Amino acid sequence: MLAPPTVFRAHRADREFEIEFSDQVAARVPFRTLRWHCPCAMCVDEMTGVRILKWENVPADIAPVKLEPSGNYALKITWSDGHASGIYTWDRIRQIVQSRSDGHT
Repeated sequence: MLAPPTVFRAHRADREFEIEFSDQVAARVPFRTLRWHCPCAMCVDEMTGVRILKWENVPADIAPVKLEPSGNYALKITWSDGHASGIYTWDRIRQIVQSRSDGHT
């Protein structure tokens, strides 16, 4: 189990999260990108793992409304589009951060 990030800030004016882990793996992740990566069954088919949520269906102005820890292993985000069922593990968030710092979306 991965430890939580040392930095996790929402920059509302820029519509992005600033995320950094203790080993200096860091990136800024747009709110829309993290919303699109939601791992819940409404966004990803449970049987096939195929993403159901389409990028074009994530509002460009999406923003977090509430951030709350889920134990010591994850973060639960309530989004401005009303979606609140995704639990983002620190491992998954790190994968997203790593891909952003490597130049991927």
